[in-house]
This record gives sequence, structure tokens and C-alpha cells, in this order.
Amino acid sequence: MSGHESAEDVCQPFIIGNGAFRGRLVRLTDAVSEIINRHNDPSEVSALLAEAIVAAVALASGLKYDGIFTLQVQGKGPVHTLVADITSAGDIRACARYDAEELAADLAKPRAPALTPQLMGSSGHLVFTVDQGPNTERYQGVVALSGESLAESIHNYFRQSEQIESALKIAVGAPRDGGAWTAGAVLIQRMPEDGGRPVDKEEAEDAWRTAVILLSSLKDSELLDLNLSPAQILMRLYATVGVGLLDRKPMRAKCRCSRERSERILASFPVEEVKSYAQDGVVHMKCEFCGTDYAFSENELTRLAARNRPQSPEVT
Repeated sequence: MSGHESAEDVCQPFIIGNGAFRGRLVRLTDAVSEIINRHNDPSEVSALLAEAIVAAVALASGLKYDGIFTLQVQGKGPVHTLVADITSAGDIRACARYDAEELAADLAKPRAPALTPQLMGSSGHLVFTVDQGPNTERYQGVVALSGESLAESIHNYFRQSEQIESALKIAVGAPRDGGAWTAGAVLIQRMPEDGGRPVDKEEAEDAWRTAVILLSSLKDSELLDLNLSPAQILMRLYATVGVGLLDRKPMRAKCRCSRERSERILASFPVEEVKSYAQDGVVHMKCEFCGTDYAFSENELTRLAARNRPQSPEVT
């Protein structure tokens, strides 16, 4: 982008009311555009994927983890899977899986106001996973896909599983005149009460309702306006109730695939089985996230298998 703060791909954490509530404002332009442009998906699928990406960033940025956070949305409609994952360093990748013929037939019908139930079906679920690598326990949360949007399903997750009062707003802007995609999200959450200090229950409820009402007043056009920085948006929203900005975190589109990783996957299968998939003497492995095509000749596969073959113990 142009280098202006407002146009950066960033997650801006903040607190409201002296820390009674915490939140994150996420806005992505270059990152979400790069991911979407790697795929040749219909614009409706791209819009759903952009929602999943920005929702995943908003969720992941509220966790302390060293590894990978994954949001997976699974439905029974034409679009059956959305996947977005974010590393603790801020690297994002995402993809959508769908039935092209079923999708085309569905899009030919009168358009429903909400894309999620129309394209993903009336039943399904969201899965949240935190993977911090070997020798660690994976955390996973599951909630039914419900309501008119991904945001509503995430609300239900926090209500049912985490028992944290939350409010989430998501907005997606499709490109105009050859421009870029833009996606934004604001997530606020009510912090557990501090047992060490008395809390006026009625005042706390009023303060939370006020924070939610103020969030609902935020227009999509404001959240997506690259002439407004995240700090300016938050000051507009919450200056009257007190808002504090925490350290921002830059986000970027970056896939984790590599030729070396592809080699490890191929080496885990019998070499003759792998060769049976060769076309014109070459086996292709294409990353579904970024589209990179890793090609391996049959000779390379033979050398790869030999290099990874377990060594027989020496006879003495």
C-alpha cells in the first residue's frame, strides 16, 4: 500500500473503560487481496472467505499462543469448507472448497440477503483449533453454524463454550474499478470481574450495553475506509467512555508450503504408489492455499525414496 497507517494490514488491540472490556480492530487490504487473487473463485465465495479470514485474525489475536490458530467453517451447501489459519507471527493463509456446478446453479436462483446460509447450507459447524506443535495439547472448540452470518455463529460460540460476553462486527468490501479487497472486524469482550475489588453490577451492565450499542453504530463504510486509521475509528467510537490503544500487530499473507515439506509428504508413501500419479513422467503437488505447483520427476522420486529409506543395521 502507500505506507499510510490507515492502509496497513493490522490488528489493533484496545481496552475500554479502564480495562473492563477488551477488544481488537482488524483491517486487511493487501493481505486479503493477495489471498483471494491467488484463487479464481466467484466473488460470492471470495466474500465469504474474506469474512473467515478477518474473523480468524480477530479471534487469534486475543489468544496467547506460539503456533497456528485455525478457523474452519464446514457446511452442507455448495460452499462446503472455508479454512483460514494464522501463525503467532501474523502470517495468514486461507482457501475455500466448493462444488462449482452446484454453486453456479445456486447463484442462478434469486439472491438471499445473507450469503452464509445460502451458500454454506442451513447446517454445519465452525471449528477453532490452536496447535502449538509437537508435545503440546491441541485446543479445539466447535459450535454449530447458525444465524445469518459467521459473526452470529461466533457469538454463539463465546456464549455457549467460553461463557464470555462478546460482540463482533465484520465488514467486507469487494474491489471497485480494479481496486483491492478490504475486510474489517471489531471484536469486544467483557473481561471477568476482578474478585479483589467491588463491582456495581448495574453499572457494569450499563457500561457493557453502551459499548455494544456504540459498536453497532459503526458503519461498514467507516470500518472499511482506508482514509481512517484504526486509531481514529476507535476514538470516534469509544472516546466518550474511555479507550486505550495497545501495541498493534502487523499481519501479512504468507503460505507455509515449501518444496521440502512436499518432499516429506511424498516420502511417507510407497514410491511406486506415488509414481502411479505421474503425468508425462512428472508428479505434481499443488498447494491449495497459494496455488504453488511443486513438480517431481520419476527420477527425483526414486532418489527421494532412497534418501528416506530406513537403513538396515550393520552386521558385525
